[in-house]
Amino acid sequence: MNCRESKRTGRQLEEPALCDANLIILAERELAAFAQAVGELFGVEQAHMSTGDWIDELESLNWPARPAVADFRRITIAASAKLAHRQQTTSSIEFKREASHT
Repeated sequence: MNCRESKRTGRQLEEPALCDANLIILAERELAAFAQAVGELFGVEQAHMSTGDWIDELESLNWPARPAVADFRRITIAASAKLAHRQQTTSSIEFKREASHT
């Protein structure tokens, strides 16, 4: 059985639909790559929190039909934004602490 099927709407060819097994593999790869990158750059604690953010984003996504690879990238971007916000907040707090001690 072929998991890929193309849908044609007008003149545009939509991204092929993926079967559930392939979607799970793609989601796992995207999450693993994201977690590894966050772990290398920001440490294990931030990787753990960011993994939770990624899963929360996945669960909250309003799927129009079947998810596509681009949807997993949007999830990663949203989780990255939360990480950036956390980092910015942490840096701001540390800066204020240092300023008050001088």
